Amino acid sequence: MHGSCFSAASLKYQRGVSTLIFAVIILALTGIAALTTFNFVRQEQVVSNNDGRARQAFEAAEAGLSAALAYLGDGPDRDDNGAIDPVFDTDNDGVGDASGVNIGRGSVVVSTAASGSGITVMSTGFSDDRSARHVVSQLLGVIDPLPNDPANPFISKGNVGINGSATVYNPEGHSTIWSGGEVDLGSNNSTATEVADMGDSNYPQCMDTPMTCDTVASSNKLTVGLDVIENDTSLANLSPSELFENYFGMSPETYRNSGLVSLETTPASVNEDIQLATHEVIWVEGNAEFENNTSVGCAVALQGNKTCGTGDSKPSILIVNGDATFNGTPNFNGLVFITGNANISGNMTVVGTIVIAGNLSSDAGGSMDVWYNSDVMADLENAGARVGVAGTWKDF
Repeated sequence: MHGSCFSAASLKYQRGVSTLIFAVIILALTGIAALTTFNFVRQEQVVSNNDGRARQAFEAAEAGLSAALAYLGDGPDRDDNGAIDPVFDTDNDGVGDASGVNIGRGSVVVSTAASGSGITVMSTGFSDDRSARHVVSQLLGVIDPLPNDPANPFISKGNVGINGSATVYNPEGHSTIWSGGEVDLGSNNSTATEVADMGDSNYPQCMDTPMTCDTVASSNKLTVGLDVIENDTSLANLSPSELFENYFGMSPETYRNSGLVSLETTPASVNEDIQLATHEVIWVEGNAEFENNTSVGCAVALQGNKTCGTGDSKPSILIVNGDATFNGTPNFNGLVFITGNANISGNMTVVGTIVIAGNLSSDAGGSMDVWYNSDVMADLENAGARVGVAGTWKDF
């Protein structure tokens, strides 16, 4: 009897212990599951936050790169201090003054370095707490707006008739006027062409450095020398569009819409718009008349027939899609291309080259001075459009 009672009590006790142990195990497993779930959720949140901050940094870097390419594409040295500007214009004065700014919830710092004729742009983006960092870079290159430089100072597809005075200089060679038609140097005693003087003590080495060779008259009102090429059928038989394509590498229509033209204007506003235009590709649509003291391709206004100093020289390309009349004292540093006829009634100066797809005439009171300068022609590359070079984008 006592043994039965002990066995029942013992069994009841054992069942209670088992239940307790089972409950403890369930609670432990539940706790472990809850802790595991908490850690998993926390880990997911950390990963999500990290991913969000990484995106912030990447987006800030990309935005900084885009802003830098846009700013530098319009001119990397707008204050003319000889250095690449910071790319962010925080005071809206047109000149960059900061290399870093806040973008959205992140921030960015942009650094630049000259790379040949291009600029390497490196943009470093940061998250809001700066725990994430991302770097992207790209090379900003310049598209040459004049793939084939003219090799002499004066080119005319048609006739050249000078009733006033003109002097065409080529201190780097022995060719001055190239024409598809007749060349009439008129009767003015001041009209002449001049080439490098073989009697110069530094000849021919001086021909390698623009504007250093002494020059000697080769042609005048009485004598047309070997430096003047006239009635060249290879030039005369070209259409204006073909002549244009010979130097610019594409038709006028394609070139105008290519993105290489940085300043387009009309005959009505051309004199105002192009004054002191530097490192620009200028397109004038229609017949244009140049008046007053128009100065193009030089950082300072020039008076009379003065030439631009080396420090102020920023040559431009002027394309007139039509006829052109030059009054006053216009001064051009770079290339002048006229798809129609040209008339000179003022005192015109060109340092570089002038190309006329029609005829040239000058009035009795007109005067023209043209100086060939290969440094000026080479510097026209800097008038080209600045774009991100394909294949140079890097993601760090």
